[in-house]
Order: sequence, then C-alpha cells, then structure tokens
Amino acid sequence: MNADLFRATVRKYMELRHIRTLEQLRAHTTVGSSTTFRKYYKEPERIPIGIFLQIMKALNVPNEEREALIR
Repeated sequence: MNADLFRATVRKYMELRHIRTLEQLRAHTTVGSSTTFRKYYKEPERIPIGIFLQIMKALNVPNEEREALIR
C-alpha cells in the first residue's frame, strides 16, 4: 500500500465529510487507542484489513479508490 496515497485519500475524504481530526475519525472505528490509530495512519501497511475497511466506510470512499489503495 502506498502510504502517501493512503494519507492523501484519507485527508481528502475527511475534509469532504467534515471530519476535522484523526480522533474524530477513530471514533467511527473499533480502534480503542488513539495511539494505535495514529500508528496505523503513519504506517498504513500495518493496518488490519478490517480496520482499513472501517476507515473507508466511515469516510464513504468509493470502491474504485479503495481498490487503488490496496494495490
């Protein structure tokens, strides 16, 4: 997974969905720790697929862009 593309996509959709902070985004997932969530954000290759899907669902990212991130 391209880390820069992941972060750019997340930031783009956070702005579109009026989610201002990573903490607000974390609240839409099952990740309990904000430290763990920030670690996943900085190193997206470590994100479990379930958490990745929760983030994408919370941001309502289209399937085409989700697939592009995984490749």
